[in-house]
Amino acid sequence: MSKNIDKDFLIELPSGLAVHPCRLIHRDGTLMWKHALTYKQRWIHTPETQAQEAHIVKTAYRLEELNTWVSQNLEPWECFEPITWYAPNLLKYKEGISCLFRHTLHDSETVYDCLKDHIQDQEELVIRNNDLFFKRC
Repeated sequence: MSKNIDKDFLIELPSGLAVHPCRLIHRDGTLMWKHALTYKQRWIHTPETQAQEAHIVKTAYRLEELNTWVSQNLEPWECFEPITWYAPNLLKYKEGISCLFRHTLHDSETVYDCLKDHIQDQEELVIRNNDLFFKRC
């Protein structure tokens, strides 16, 4: 953590880790903590438990893996764009294992067709209102 960042801007996670909202969840990824913790680009929800924090990290890892199938040879900003991920007031998004997202370049049907063969048995991927809903368990 940089000494030049005001600590008021950091998010304190249940694990004790303090992160800036623009910090990548995975070092080599594209998803930031703000993607997971904001709802409708307005409010930041901090995970209440270490289990929820771990679910967010594992979901981010899996989304990053899936993104590699769709975004090969694209620019880093041409990737998945989460819409809703962790929102404790919404039942489907309470634990951090579900994510509603879209791709910044490709339409949802193209992304779905590319990913459907890479979804594992315990996962779900569906198109909902022109967005993609992913759930892992």
